[in-house]
Amino acid sequence: MDKKTWDIWKGNWGWILDIAKKRQWDIVDDLVIKPVVSKHEVDKIIDDLKIKLPPDFIDVITNYSGGVNFSFQIEGVETEGEYRQIFSAGYEGLWSFEDLGNLKEQYDCWVESCFDDPTDNYNKVWHNKTPIIRVATGDLIAFDTSVTTDEFPVVFLSHDGSDFHGKRLGNNFIDFITRWSNVGCFGPEDWQFEPFHNDNENILELDGDKVNNWKKWLTNY
Repeated sequence: MDKKTWDIWKGNWGWILDIAKKRQWDIVDDLVIKPVVSKHEVDKIIDDLKIKLPPDFIDVITNYSGGVNFSFQIEGVETEGEYRQIFSAGYEGLWSFEDLGNLKEQYDCWVESCFDDPTDNYNKVWHNKTPIIRVATGDLIAFDTSVTTDEFPVVFLSHDGSDFHGKRLGNNFIDFITRWSNVGCFGPEDWQFEPFHNDNENILELDGDKVNNWKKWLTNY
């Protein structure tokens, strides 16, 4: 990843937090950009957890930040229309190297107890994944490691039958964070992603009416 992309991310995080503060929303956690981790630490966790991590994610956590955290909840106003279920951003953070172990444990528990049949169409979506974000509902966001390239798509894993199960959120980690940060990192519940998801292209939208109308609502105060 180049520094220009990193600066765009930071600019978007500052932009949405500035809006949240000006609108007096509930800031649960202000922005924290954690230190980078070493390549040795990355190699060790890959070996210990028996997971696959894509090169772009490794690049980010070893050269820019091992984790980014902020979260807030919308207060005093209700979102409307197709955005009506959007209420918060960030939850436990955008990513966290130090949480990979706990995420893998949760993922393994779901697969072993509920989704152990790889021949079932719903179950097989849970297989060959590396979880990177925990959702409050118990769902997960993960790298799809079933592909044959090093560019692992980021997908949504639902444990309770959501139609959003298996939907692609980004073509890779950098693409996902770019798209998510562009709309303020609202989520990570599936219903908060849905207004920005293009089902035809199976990806979060980066521009267009849905994104532009949302940004107009955010700045209408």
